[in-house]
Amino acid sequence: MSMHARARLPSRLGLALIAGLLLGGATQCSYRGHNFGGTSSSSSQTTSGPIARFGSEWVNGVEFQTGSAALTLDGVTAIEAQLLVGQVATVSGTVSGATGTASAVTVTNKLIGPVTAIDLAGGTVTVLGQTVRLTGDTSVGPGVAPTDVGGILLGQVVAVDGYRTSGGLIATRFDRVTQVTLYQASGRVTNLSGALQTLTLAGTTVDWSGIGGLPAGVANGSYVVASGGTLGGLSTLHASSVRLITELPAGASGAPGSIHGAITRYASTSDFDVAGQAISGATSASYLNGASSDLAQDVEVEVSGSYDSGGTLVASTIDVRPVPQVRVVGPVDAIDATAQTLRIAGITLSTNAHTRWDDRGLLALRTFGLATLATGDWVEARGVSSGTAAATVNVLERRISPAPALVELQDVAAAVADPAFTLTGVTVDTHSATFADVTGQSLTRVAFFATVAGKRVRARGTLSGATLSAQTVALRE
Repeated sequence: MSMHARARLPSRLGLALIAGLLLGGATQCSYRGHNFGGTSSSSSQTTSGPIARFGSEWVNGVEFQTGSAALTLDGVTAIEAQLLVGQVATVSGTVSGATGTASAVTVTNKLIGPVTAIDLAGGTVTVLGQTVRLTGDTSVGPGVAPTDVGGILLGQVVAVDGYRTSGGLIATRFDRVTQVTLYQASGRVTNLSGALQTLTLAGTTVDWSGIGGLPAGVANGSYVVASGGTLGGLSTLHASSVRLITELPAGASGAPGSIHGAITRYASTSDFDVAGQAISGATSASYLNGASSDLAQDVEVEVSGSYDSGGTLVASTIDVRPVPQVRVVGPVDAIDATAQTLRIAGITLSTNAHTRWDDRGLLALRTFGLATLATGDWVEARGVSSGTAAATVNVLERRISPAPALVELQDVAAAVADPAFTLTGVTVDTHSATFADVTGQSLTRVAFFATVAGKRVRARGTLSGATLSAQTVALRE
């Protein structure tokens, strides 16, 4: 397989207009009861996390002005219109409270290649030998359904960004590629062999025999980005370029930092890395959604703190990120701009500075948020339950109104009593429904209700008052 042009995402993604910020906000971000995003006075800060929205560029709850920033995408100078919601950006700049001015923004697609395996039950695909997990926090392009790998085809080339794990990635951005590419893989080098002229990046074997040698300083443990136009087998990339880069630059001594990623090395609660960045102070840090005992390899966290003289980020706050369970698809019933909430199917959905906004509707606005949303708009909201008939939204996408106009709910089933159960406080009536397991295979009503308690379920149907009359019901992973 040989290709000679850099990967190109669907055209609408590269033609978006850079507009001014339409959303106002308070001067200090509040996220589930804790204030994130900078310091009370202007200071230099390193921030790494998924892009939440544009107008300005929002990363980890901080609104960065990027007009004078140097932007790079996959090592090449870029403009902001080339960046996508959900891509992981490393931002250097000054921060005051919840606003900042970026001097540099760096984005690198972690993986570009064909899908070679699909695990419906596990919600993962394999790309160049690496396991990629799609979750409720995965922003997706046209032709891809978040949290559902069933619509992805073997052989499709995809571009993935996200959090590096021991075996691949937790995807924060997942796109089909329409014109292929220089394939790409990135990660920490293992199994470096001068004799074989190969190295390994997670599950990808990189054959660098065609480039004559590696950049000076590449060794086991180095972070590199390898790209090339030819593949060998399912997991081998024949490289035409190998770049040695810093995965995540440490801030100066005393400077604040904020990192959202997976734990990439774990020895103990006082000795671990996030996205390759050494972390300390976990035993004395404040915790959200968990405790130090929840820390482990590949766990997703957001760490805020300040750097010591050795470049270690001393944590002051650690948010152990919960797995998104709630998914709501339907028309917006009401919007409360003051409370920063919207309502769908009677469920109150709270948004905040971390909420990721992506307009996949007819307008495809680059600058999109609560101020540009209207009642009647069809949206998909994914996040975490925050009470009966309430959820905190991690990702909100505006959609084109579907035909037929069926509402979808997904959550852990509660109050199970054949023929009904509840999802996020909404009663689901299954009298007329068909049932399926996580792989899409048919289930009988008896088999479904025998196993559904405590399981995540997706129901699709028509809403009548406070009841969803389901047409289809399926177990989810």
